Amino acid sequence: MASRLKPSAESFTAVVESSDENTCLISQVLHKTGERSALLNFLVMENSSDINDVLELWDYLNGKAGEMGALNVLAEVPESSPVFESLRKAGFTPYGWEAAWKLPKKVSVSSDSEHEWSIALPTDDPQLRSLYQSLVPPIVQAAEAYANGGTRRLVYRENDEIVAFVESSTGPNGLYLRPLIHPAVLDISTLLNALISQFIDIGQPVYLQVRSYQAWLLNTLEMIGGESSNHFTLLVKHLAILQRNGVIITNGKLVNNRQAEPTAPMVSHLSVDDPPSPH
Repeated sequence: MASRLKPSAESFTAVVESSDENTCLISQVLHKTGERSALLNFLVMENSSDINDVLELWDYLNGKAGEMGALNVLAEVPESSPVFESLRKAGFTPYGWEAAWKLPKKVSVSSDSEHEWSIALPTDDPQLRSLYQSLVPPIVQAAEAYANGGTRRLVYRENDEIVAFVESSTGPNGLYLRPLIHPAVLDISTLLNALISQFIDIGQPVYLQVRSYQAWLLNTLEMIGGESSNHFTLLVKHLAILQRNGVIITNGKLVNNRQAEPTAPMVSHLSVDDPPSPH
């Protein structure tokens, strides 16, 4: 929690207190320079359940995201989270779901030269973009357009054509893999085992993201010994105006970039904490 509140040019933390200082809301928006999307990172509610306070907080952070250069704001919430309804009322719309599967530490088959993953080359980018635009639904692409910002990628080829790639990121809870696999791949079990073999004995758990449009992977993940987590709903709010000024939270006082106490209770995570989030 404390590390998340560290001041940064790529984050903005808002704290809303009531006039009697007995209730408090804390949330944060993240935006990397040059990227089109910002991310709502977390929400802390201390002795507060007023939906209007939360809506004003979302409105303020959406405005800050626009000032930071974002074209939209993304959020990830557990399907049963009460935060979901507040985001819907604030203009966020669902565009899919995702789950993180913890991969087994051992693979059940030996290496197969026909199912080898290789490091992506700069010249692979046109094929990667084409695969993304072919497989990812338009509603998802409107929220998360294809981007190549130096992300680490592995690719899998069949007949010299890229039919799958995976992006990776690391965090305090492990390694997180984000795959995109063409459904025409025949032996998906062998392919996933070959992927797992790339990360054996790295000393931390490995998770695989499964999005709603790749749900056909779920049976295979269960067969190879993966462990599923809860589903998370993906939401987006498209910002009509990039720059917003003078947004005021009327019910309380706002303290910009204030350091909050790390012992404040976290009642709703907007992004995956355990297993690790890609963000």
